[in-house]
Amino acid sequence: MKELGRKNLCYSLLLAVVMMLFLIGYFIWMLPSLYVSYAEEQNLEAIKKQHQVFMETGTYDEVYVKNPTACMSVKIPFEENYIEAASKIITLKVSALDQEKETAELMKDIQAFVKKFRFKKVKKADEADPESEQIFTDQQIRGEWDNLLKKIKEIFTKVKLPMQTNIVYKQAEEGLFDRESFRIHTVSGHGIIVEATVFDQNNQYTNYLAVEQVSDGMVFSVLPVITPQMEEIRPIVMQSVPMLGAVLLILVLIFSQLYSSGIVHPVYQKLQDINHSLLEENERQEMFLRASSHQLKTPVTAALLLLDGMIGQIGKYKDREKYLPKVKEQLLSMRRMIEEILSLHKSRGKLSKSHINLYVIVQAQAASYQVAAAEKLLDISMEGNKEACIWTDGDIVVKIIDNLLSNAVAYTPQGGRIAIFVSEQSIMIRNEGAVISQDMLPHIFEPFVCGEHKSGTHGLGLYIASYYAKMIYAALDIQNRENCVEAVLNFH
Repeated sequence: MKELGRKNLCYSLLLAVVMMLFLIGYFIWMLPSLYVSYAEEQNLEAIKKQHQVFMETGTYDEVYVKNPTACMSVKIPFEENYIEAASKIITLKVSALDQEKETAELMKDIQAFVKKFRFKKVKKADEADPESEQIFTDQQIRGEWDNLLKKIKEIFTKVKLPMQTNIVYKQAEEGLFDRESFRIHTVSGHGIIVEATVFDQNNQYTNYLAVEQVSDGMVFSVLPVITPQMEEIRPIVMQSVPMLGAVLLILVLIFSQLYSSGIVHPVYQKLQDINHSLLEENERQEMFLRASSHQLKTPVTAALLLLDGMIGQIGKYKDREKYLPKVKEQLLSMRRMIEEILSLHKSRGKLSKSHINLYVIVQAQAASYQVAAAEKLLDISMEGNKEACIWTDGDIVVKIIDNLLSNAVAYTPQGGRIAIFVSEQSIMIRNEGAVISQDMLPHIFEPFVCGEHKSGTHGLGLYIASYYAKMIYAALDIQNRENCVEAVLNFH
């Protein structure tokens, strides 16, 4: 058991190392990319939710945003002379005063732009389906987007404020950003989401712009976000490796202990029980063969002596008619012994269980011994539960009862009494006037052990009964009682 436990521990530690390497590889190479993909999906869903709620409510009160200081929505009406801007922090409505001619002209230019601004859509291949989603070609989106940026620049260059701005320092943009990307996502209604992404050495910067036309104007929603890259996540993962390894090792050891106690130990114990049973069976067979060969020598030797005397016509053995029956008696004794031995080994391991009535079986066996009992003037009485039924092998029970009754009839004195009692789970046979010596009592279930006054028995009856009882998981017990011997067979 200790060797098996050590092997199980070694295999568990090896499994822990393999799992640790797998998890480290997963966290370093796969998890960061999965996180980035997940973050991109969440950001896209965030701008969709932000834009949708603003379109439905006109405010940011019920909008959850990831960047409350930078996200906003702007509505530009087609006719009204104002621009409405809303964010999580503030909502503005900018109107042009009549006396501000330049501002009024700027507002008109913006309104004219949004009136003309359209994203031309192209149907999918399934033109017949009225609910088929409309998509945009990359060339169209790029063209419209460039026009939008150009128009915004043109409009706002007309703005003249009472201030002067000089650029003191400007860093060259070349080499600062790379891997620029531009994607378009369609939304419900007549809107789109423009996703513009650039990368630097550490982060991914994405600006989402949702554009949707309503009945009286155009609505723009903006969401700028930063997505950390895999290089930022890997150091965090590496810092957590010792703790992850310790937790994994503890879990593996706990599982190994549970596995050993819950699976390995019961299986090992079962194998030990089977091995112990096989050893007992081998010892029993070896002992039985030794005893059998010794017991068979006696009738063989006696029969040979009788035959030699009759063949040589020596003394009294000249009377063949007298001694030939004795030879036959010895041969019949050997045959009975051999038949019992063969029957004993033939029945081993072959059980055929069914519901049997104990009272009926015992009654039938007791009836078969009425003639032998009558020769000795024995009284056989029987009582108990006539409906007692159990689930077991009926043939084995018959053989046990047969050997117990045979032993009782053989050892009960002339004119004695045999009492049988049947209960729901046991059979008791008591033969009065008999007693087993205290020296012999511990050995009565061994083969070829006979009482002092044996009559035609060879000491296999109780051994066979005990062997069959073990086969059907029953318990056979024989004890001396007051002026009688009591045999009890209990069924579990």
